[in-house]
Amino acid sequence: MVPLWSLVVLTGASVAAVLLMLAVRRYAAPDGFLRDTVPATGVFGVLGVAFAVLLAFVLFLAFEGYNRAREGASREAVAVTQLLRMTRLFPEPQRDELRGDLVCYARAVVADEWPKMNAGGESPLAAHWLEAIESTVDRTPVDNARTEVALAHWLDQTTERREGRRARLEEAQSTIPPTVWLMLILGAGLTVLYMLLLADRRERWWVQGAMIGTITALVVSSLLVIHFLDRPFNPDGAYIPPNEMATTLRLVEHEVAGIPPVTFPCDAQGRPG
Repeated sequence: MVPLWSLVVLTGASVAAVLLMLAVRRYAAPDGFLRDTVPATGVFGVLGVAFAVLLAFVLFLAFEGYNRAREGASREAVAVTQLLRMTRLFPEPQRDELRGDLVCYARAVVADEWPKMNAGGESPLAAHWLEAIESTVDRTPVDNARTEVALAHWLDQTTERREGRRARLEEAQSTIPPTVWLMLILGAGLTVLYMLLLADRRERWWVQGAMIGTITALVVSSLLVIHFLDRPFNPDGAYIPPNEMATTLRLVEHEVAGIPPVTFPCDAQGRPG
């Protein structure tokens, strides 16, 4: 759902541009600012193309980052599911410890780390359960072929989980540098303001108002899309919810509950208890 404030910004910018065009028309010369509009139109074409190229490049960058964040979250959730299934090959008591720690890790990711990614941070709680899992694996005795195979597959899926988590944590922070944002805003402002040179009282006011209003709406909406894609874990952006991990958590809790039930070392929020 598009945030209300973005619609307000888009509408306000377009209306302000139209009003500015009408104000400039009022004080323009009877025959306009330009004696010949052909050179001005050519310059506007160059300016528009340059800004469009920059906009397209940054939009592509933001979209790629958004996809990496979504794919990373999905990879991590799948890896956690696979890790749980591999615990069947581990000896006791490490098997039950790993099952409980995996459930607590998933709970911490959903309840604690996801909200923290809104500000570009990560959860110490999730890191705590990762350390607990690694500690349990390190204490697992490798005294038969079954455990050896389990550890080999465990390391592969742990790499998948680590890479997935790293991808979403990296994309939780803005990937568009402030300098690029400055260039985008400057280019947008120049593109819209240049339209004012074409103010001409001989033209119908609504025609020129529609021209500058349309261009302003297009430019501002493009900047808003980049802003949303650059914040994939912000509820006011192109939000990626923790649905994948939440689904994994439900499957894991259901599976662990019957093989036989395991006492989880945490509460529903992933806090140790």
